[in-house]
Amino acid sequence: MIKYKVLVIDDEPLIRLSLESGLSDLGYQVQCADNIQEGLNLAKDLRPDAILLDNRIGQSLGMDHITDFKKIDEDIILVLMTAYGSVSQAVEAMKRGVDHYVQKPFDLEEIDLVITRAMEQLLARRSLELMKLRPRQLLGRSAAMQRIREEIRVLAKNDNVDILIFGETGTGKEVVVNTIHEQSSRHDKPLVKINCGAIPENLLESELFGYEKGAFTGADRTKKGLMELANGGTVFLDEIGEMPLAMQAKLLTFLEDRCFKRVGGLQDIEVNVRIAAATNRNLEDEVRAGHFREDLFYRLNVMQIAIPPLRERPEDIPVLSQFYLEHFNRKFNKSLQGISPKFLKVLQNYYWKGNVRELRNVMERCVLFSRGTVLTGEETGLNTQFAVKRESSACFPIYDLSVQRVDLRQELDALERIYIDKAMELTGGNLSQAAQMLGCTRFALRRRLDVDGTGENGE
Repeated sequence: MIKYKVLVIDDEPLIRLSLESGLSDLGYQVQCADNIQEGLNLAKDLRPDAILLDNRIGQSLGMDHITDFKKIDEDIILVLMTAYGSVSQAVEAMKRGVDHYVQKPFDLEEIDLVITRAMEQLLARRSLELMKLRPRQLLGRSAAMQRIREEIRVLAKNDNVDILIFGETGTGKEVVVNTIHEQSSRHDKPLVKINCGAIPENLLESELFGYEKGAFTGADRTKKGLMELANGGTVFLDEIGEMPLAMQAKLLTFLEDRCFKRVGGLQDIEVNVRIAAATNRNLEDEVRAGHFREDLFYRLNVMQIAIPPLRERPEDIPVLSQFYLEHFNRKFNKSLQGISPKFLKVLQNYYWKGNVRELRNVMERCVLFSRGTVLTGEETGLNTQFAVKRESSACFPIYDLSVQRVDLRQELDALERIYIDKAMELTGGNLSQAAQMLGCTRFALRRRLDVDGTGENGE
């Protein structure tokens, strides 16, 4: 899945075009601006993870506006680009808050490596914030959550068993992995996480297994991979269904004996790690379609945890809502006493396509804008919005199963095809833009189009 948003601010059209095209192909969401003010406006709307900022834009110096960008979001990673670099300028830029400094001319590979390292820093920062927000245990009183808590207890006790976790986006797969790791004997060792769909295919192997100095252009030092860094602990492979087939074969080889070679290396490195993999895909369907290796599926599927979507366990919503109410009360220095029964009923009846993550975002907005002592949702218009959104589901045909059988896979494929066709229509057949609309990678969208026999419609 596409995770990282990059804003390019440069007054040279060729550089903007080159970076936008190249970074989009690598899976980033990219927008561009040709002046500082437009860049500030886009940063407020886009809230990018990283900004590539030219230091000399017309009569302005990008370095003079570093504070302005950091005020929008102090976690934005700023990469300053300059054709007139000097040691003193680089030092001054770092003092003002720049995270990385690159000198023109540069090639796309160099920029990609810089951004990849920047993303590692960003994830590290956000992991600390998630640690503060995450409850000490999985919240919920539904039968499903009670079952999952018992499975976690067993798996924490038996920490040499690999885990495969299924669930829609936002259901809490990462929280399950965090909890298992924290309750296991590996808790004092690293828990290392990587999103298999967010790392470009040509970098995924080196991220997992590391590389030796000189292994490829830009490898100016030896770097340990995540498997090596996690020795003794847990490696969480999120979105495992997005992993390319070639990399799946290498992962399978590693799982057999927990041994690997760094890219460009000759020495075998053995580690003791537990693997936890997660996906929102049906991997058995992916195996049948030839997109996921059957032997890897059975090797990973030693123990399976299935997390149902939030809409199927509405009894958990009051507990989760109360937790987030208390958290955001503290964050925004509010003193809300509770949630009105009417709004709580609205929350329980909502479809929650984004699951717990969407509920968290809704509660944050509600607490931030609330002016009373009880949360009603009226200040943000969410009460009305939810009611309308719920009713809109009626536009999709629901057949009476008592008189007519349906092919569920066929129905889901047809619905997916509607969204893909609409996205391709709106973007004029541009795969990168359509993938952004659909919340998937360009690679995944092309694969779906190929399965349907339609192929690409052009760029």
